[in-house]
Amino acid sequence: MNRRWTLALCAVGTIALAFGVVIADRYPVGVFHDDAMYVILARSLATGQGFRYLNIPGAPLASHFPPGYPFVLSLVWRLLPVFPANVLAFKLLNAVFFSASAVLITQLARERFDDSRAAVIVGLLSAISVPFLVLVSMVLSEPMFLALLLGLLIVAERLVASPMSRSRALACGACIGLLTLVRAHGIVMLPAVMIPLALHRRWKDAALVAFAAVAAMLPWQLWGAAHSAALPPPLAGNYGSYVAWWIRGYRDMGPVMILETVRRTTSEVVAMLATLFSPGQATAVRVMTLASLTGVFVAGAVHLRRHAPVTLGFLAWYAAIVLAWPFPPSRFVWGVWPLLLFLIVAAARARVPARLALAGALVWLTVGYAEYEVRAIRGKWWSSISRTSSQRIQPAVAWVLANTAPDDVVAADDEGSVFLYTGRQAVPVASFTTSHYLRDRSAAVEAEEGLVPLLAAFPVRAVLVGSQKTFNAAEFLVTRPTPLLARREQFAGGAAFTVPDR
Repeated sequence: MNRRWTLALCAVGTIALAFGVVIADRYPVGVFHDDAMYVILARSLATGQGFRYLNIPGAPLASHFPPGYPFVLSLVWRLLPVFPANVLAFKLLNAVFFSASAVLITQLARERFDDSRAAVIVGLLSAISVPFLVLVSMVLSEPMFLALLLGLLIVAERLVASPMSRSRALACGACIGLLTLVRAHGIVMLPAVMIPLALHRRWKDAALVAFAAVAAMLPWQLWGAAHSAALPPPLAGNYGSYVAWWIRGYRDMGPVMILETVRRTTSEVVAMLATLFSPGQATAVRVMTLASLTGVFVAGAVHLRRHAPVTLGFLAWYAAIVLAWPFPPSRFVWGVWPLLLFLIVAAARARVPARLALAGALVWLTVGYAEYEVRAIRGKWWSSISRTSSQRIQPAVAWVLANTAPDDVVAADDEGSVFLYTGRQAVPVASFTTSHYLRDRSAAVEAEEGLVPLLAAFPVRAVLVGSQKTFNAAEFLVTRPTPLLARREQFAGGAAFTVPDR
C-alpha cells in the first residue's frame, strides 16, 4: 500500500469520524426500542448478572438479541459505569465503527474496481451518507455489523479469487459465524461465499467454510432454543427467537404471509428509494428515478458478478431476507446503505450496452441524491427519530418517577427506557406478532391479544402508552363492563393508566 493511498484512506476515515462525533447527541436511549435493549443487556453483562433482560420481572435469560454488540458495550460500561453519562460513550463508539466502515468500503472498492479514484468516491459518499448516519446516531448494532461485514468481504473476495489454505477457509467460516453474533442477517454471508466456491468446484473449501461457520453459530442457536421457550407467551414476540417468531406467523397465516410481506416491503423500499434519489417528487420524476435505479442496479450487478461475486451474493441474499421479513424494511436497508452506494458506483464501470443511457441514469440519480443529502444535512435528519421519540419518552419517565414506587412493575411502549431511567421493572404493552406489520388491528384485538395477557402474566401497576394504537387499546380496557384499567392522566406524547385492583 503506497503512501498516497494510505493518506486517502486516512482522509476518508477522518471525515467519517468527524461526522460521527458531531452527530453524537444526548437524547435518551430507547428511541428505537432495540437501543435500550442493547444497553440493558450490556449492563447485565458488565455487572456480572449474565445475559439477562433486567427490565423483566425475574430477569429471564436473553435469547432474542445476539450477544456480540451488547458484549462490546459492556466493556465500555465497565470503564464508564455511570448511566446515563456513558450513553455518549456508546454513541462515540459507533462513530469509530462508522469511520472504520468508510475506510473499509474504500479499500474494498479499490480492490474490486482497480480504480483508486472511484474507490475514494465510494468512501466519501459513505462518510456523509445520512441514511446510515441515522443509525450511527443511536446505540444500535448496525455500525459494528457493517464494519465487520466490510472487513470480511475484503478477505472473502480475496479468498474466493485465489486458492486458500485450510486454515484460511476455516477462519473465513468462523468469521461468518461471529458476524451473526452481531446481527443475525450475517448468516447470508455463508451462501454468498459458498456459492462462488461451488461454481469453481472448490468443494473442499466450501465444506470447510460451512463447517467453521456452523460451529461458530451453533452455541448461540442452542442457547436461544433452550431459553426462548422459558419466556411467558406474551413476551415471545418481543423477546424470543427471531426464527420462532417468523414460524409462528407462518403457522397463523400460511403462505399468504410471505406474499403479503413481499408486496408490502417491496412497495416501501421502492417508495423510499424514489424519495432518496429523485431530483423532485412529482410522479413522473419518481417513475424516471425508479427506471434509472433499475438500470443502474442491473449494470452494477453485471460488474460485481465478475469482480465482486461475494459482495453481490451478500446483497442478493440480504435483499431476499429483508423483503420476506414482516417488519418495516427501512432500518435494514439503511444498515447496508454504503454497499448500495458501492453497487451504484460499480455500474459506472460496467461494460453493458446502452452506455449513454446508463450515463444519463447515473447523472439523474447523482443529482437527486445530492439534493437529498444537502436537505438532510441542513435539517440534521439523522436525529429526527431521536428528537421525536424523546418527546414521548421523557414525559413518560417523569410520570413514572413521580407516581410509582421503586418496586412497581410498569407496562409501557418504551419499556426499556422506563427501566433504564427510573429503575422500575417494565414490560411491553403489546404481544408483538407478524400481524402487527401486515394487518390493521382493532383496539379490541390489540387489547385482548396484547395488554390482557401481559396484565395477567405480570403484576403491572401502571400502563403508559405513547401511540394512538396502544392508547386505543388501553381505552378499550377502561370501557369494558369489568374495567381492567383506569385513566390517570395524559401528558405530552402519551397517557398513563393504572390497574384498579393493584
